[in-house]
Amino acid sequence: MTGRVQARFWGGVVVLLAVALLVGLLGRSSGESGGGGTEAAVPDFSVEPGPSGQPVAPSSPVPVTTAEERFDLFSFRGICQGEAPRPVPRAARVSASGLHPLVVHVNGLLHQFSGSGGRDRVDPFTPLPEQVQLVACAEYQGRGKLLKECRYTAPDAAPRTITHYEGRYRMRVYEARTGRLIGTQGMAGQTSVSCTPFVKEGADSVVTEAPDDAALRAVLGPYARGARP
Repeated sequence: MTGRVQARFWGGVVVLLAVALLVGLLGRSSGESGGGGTEAAVPDFSVEPGPSGQPVAPSSPVPVTTAEERFDLFSFRGICQGEAPRPVPRAARVSASGLHPLVVHVNGLLHQFSGSGGRDRVDPFTPLPEQVQLVACAEYQGRGKLLKECRYTAPDAAPRTITHYEGRYRMRVYEARTGRLIGTQGMAGQTSVSCTPFVKEGADSVVTEAPDDAALRAVLGPYARGARP
């Protein structure tokens, strides 16, 4: 009997030691992985590696430039659009003497004059945005006189006629900085045309000519030179 009791006693001791050892190992593993119950710090960079294998820092947001913040020749279009002109406070003041650089809009669209005028913009019709003092707005009023009829024939196509008329426009000139109306006058569009040697096939058509560089310079020259108030 004594031998059996001792065997059972020592067997129980072995079982208890095994359970204690197992509990200790489990507790240690939990402590190492959980950090004592505290959450792991979140890195301030993406854990997704980049091409070099290093973590990629988050990119800074790209600043967005709105239409109101940009300042270019298109910034003056509000003076020619709508019932009331919208002044451009960032525009240059009208000088008491010298040239008065200006921009021109025809039917609400910016007219780009040929030639750059050089970096110093000595040509008042091709200014830098910060040099603009005046804004001219040409608005279509109707068809003027007949300029030319161009007739085209081809062996394998129906004949075609393109008729060119002079356009009639009302020109208004504003002070860019304040929107103050300086002058108003009528003007003609392009006053002469030439028939092109070739055109695409199509039906007869009518073209009303808009003002070209020469017509705009002739009408607006006194404003640009400061000869008009």
